[in-house]
Amino acid sequence: MNILVLAHRFFVWSGAVLVAIALLQLRLRLRAKDEGSRPRPFDATMVRVLLFTTVGILAILVGAGVIPMTRMM
Repeated sequence: MNILVLAHRFFVWSGAVLVAIALLQLRLRLRAKDEGSRPRPFDATMVRVLLFTTVGILAILVGAGVIPMTRMM
């Protein structure tokens, strides 16, 4: 199997995992907000959610070929 095909698959799957983790973190944060505690609007969880979502979407775009990868060798 070609190394570039594996690299593209890796980027797509890892990006999807990062976006899924960000959604789970956001879901758990909203659940904590419903229980009565009042989280700050821009805390560490939201920074992680934004970071994971951004990196995940960029990884999916690289894996899909929208953003070209640099030369491997």
